[in-house]
Amino acid sequence: MSNVIHFQPKDELTAKENLESFIVHCRDKLTLYDDQGGWQSNNWKHEQKGRSIAMTFSKYREVSNPANFDPLEEPFLSFAKSYIRYNQSIKAVSSVTNKMVALRLIHDALFEVHDDADILRVDGLVLIKVNELTTIRITNDDRRNKVGYQIQILLDFIRDKRFEPTLQAWVNPWPKVGAKAERTDKESIEWQDTRCPSMHQMLALADSFAKADTQEDKYWSSIVALLMFAPGRGGELSELTIDCIHRGENGALGVRWYAKKGFGHTIKWVPKDLEETVLEAHRRLMEIGQPARDAARFAYNNPDTFLPHEECCTSHDFSENKKLNAYEFACAMNFSRSTVDGLLYKNIDLKSDEAWDYIGEKRTKWIQKLRSNGSPTYTALARYTLEEYKNSSWPNLQSIERPMWESLVLIRDREFHNQFSVRSFSWRLPTVNELNAQLAIRDKHKNPPKTLFQRMGYKDEDGSEIRLTSHQIRVWLSTNAERGGMDAWQLARWAGRARINDNRHYDLRTSEEREQQARSVMEFNERPTALQAIKLNLPVSYKDLGLNRIGVADVTEYGMCTHDYAMSPCTKGGECMTCKEHVCIKGMPNTLESIIRLEDQVESQFKKAERDEVSGHFGANRWVTHLSWKLAHIRTQRILLESEDTAEGAILWIPPDHDPSPVKRALAQNDLQITANSEDYVEESTLTSLLGIENA
Repeated sequence: MSNVIHFQPKDELTAKENLESFIVHCRDKLTLYDDQGGWQSNNWKHEQKGRSIAMTFSKYREVSNPANFDPLEEPFLSFAKSYIRYNQSIKAVSSVTNKMVALRLIHDALFEVHDDADILRVDGLVLIKVNELTTIRITNDDRRNKVGYQIQILLDFIRDKRFEPTLQAWVNPWPKVGAKAERTDKESIEWQDTRCPSMHQMLALADSFAKADTQEDKYWSSIVALLMFAPGRGGELSELTIDCIHRGENGALGVRWYAKKGFGHTIKWVPKDLEETVLEAHRRLMEIGQPARDAARFAYNNPDTFLPHEECCTSHDFSENKKLNAYEFACAMNFSRSTVDGLLYKNIDLKSDEAWDYIGEKRTKWIQKLRSNGSPTYTALARYTLEEYKNSSWPNLQSIERPMWESLVLIRDREFHNQFSVRSFSWRLPTVNELNAQLAIRDKHKNPPKTLFQRMGYKDEDGSEIRLTSHQIRVWLSTNAERGGMDAWQLARWAGRARINDNRHYDLRTSEEREQQARSVMEFNERPTALQAIKLNLPVSYKDLGLNRIGVADVTEYGMCTHDYAMSPCTKGGECMTCKEHVCIKGMPNTLESIIRLEDQVESQFKKAERDEVSGHFGANRWVTHLSWKLAHIRTQRILLESEDTAEGAILWIPPDHDPSPVKRALAQNDLQITANSEDYVEESTLTSLLGIENA
């Protein structure tokens, strides 16, 4: 939050004075959670993506009970509130639960060691007790590591803010647990066996998109389609906007995406075979979500005016401040047809309490609230609507500075409900739980709604119900990318992962597959060729490309670069295809397609230069010469790579004479010799003698 005033400790103050100043700063200057009772409340909540994460400033309890708890002792309670409010004001995170656990552990350790809950008394004995309590209370290794990380952050905060500047350093003693996808214990192996969807399950998802007929099926299958062309998180769909479709300079289709967990804005490129599917999914979501987008925009522009819709029964000149009777209210709020018609059949006074009781006032709190000051007006309904459906970041989406009504996946309340009518005046974002309910039946529900697979009539291969989660689609794509040999950096970029190391959490190849990949490297009796090394994700040395020097070549969009960047920067500025230090390799994945695209782009520029030359544009003739020379080299490489006479793995260079160095050009322009004569060569023994290194 840009308006947060950061607390800066002062060197001349004592630790106690700095702590008191920090608490006053957080209590009096920060306003986060003021709407939840503020400083006087001991129970705050963090709302995120439809989830409500409780922050209860209570003592440790084995069984949580938000309605009945003992608050932390003072003065620790004030520090705990300040610490949470300060950090959540800077950046609100869902991991605040572990911060609360860390605070309770230090609070209890202080009491057991010093019988006093004062953060200024944290010392070595308290830290030892924190270790003991954490080991006893938290048995899960992964959770213990995460809580330990928050304890370390908290202790560093105490030291950095000079509340206890001499506090000894404390490092999280509980190591990070290995990725579950890599573990070999029984539980992890069982998890791995069921985590990655089968091809049958993925094909069922694809078929559901093709065969979707109802609005509900079209919506959810389109949502799934946007998770299938590239690895994405279900929670990231909320940040997709109506203008997310992007066409690159080369004509490739991409989707503007906001990836969570620190990655940020990116473009996810769509495989050619899936372009039509993604465009159709975008079209369907645009159509289905338009009424919700209209409602959100109307509410923002007209906060005191209720959105008129086809179910409203009042006349066009009906005043916004005129009281509504029960029938008019029920029509405006999209009550079911049976309820609305029942009011008329009852033949009762529509303004009476009996009529309001009939539509459920006595058992419905929101109606009671609206009628607390008498029958509501359209203005009251408009204010209720805005308060009910706006989120904490209103009018913007949570992670990006774009208005809610530009969300691609926006729908109305009860959009696909089987019992209740859709609320024409509403808008909301779908949750990940709703998406997962479309992919796996909710057994714990008394009457669970049918899943996408059930409505389509799909079963698993063994005849059971198909059960998936949105995250499993991401796992399937990542695993198959690993099987196909995708580069780790490229895979991380494709999936929107800020850290390449996170790829391992999604790699669910079997142990046999991993072993086979290792064996494929060990099967060679001699060093693999350049092409074999590329396909095995091994580095390609200069010697593999025929150069007698030490080093590893860099991968480019069109092949491999052998320039030695330790000697000088590249002077070509991206003109790889006309550089004598660049090599193309037949069979290298994706390079031929890139060269063909480049050829098309250069050819279009060349034709434009030709037209300009005919028109007499100054300087166009020079561009014709330059582009024809460039196009000839690109086209030659493309023809050689496509030719059946060129062997798989062949290494193709630009002739050195076609790319002379600046020194050679200067010599040639002055009619000077650019190659050495045979008599100019010096024997190695003579050279070492001249340099005085004979006996070196």
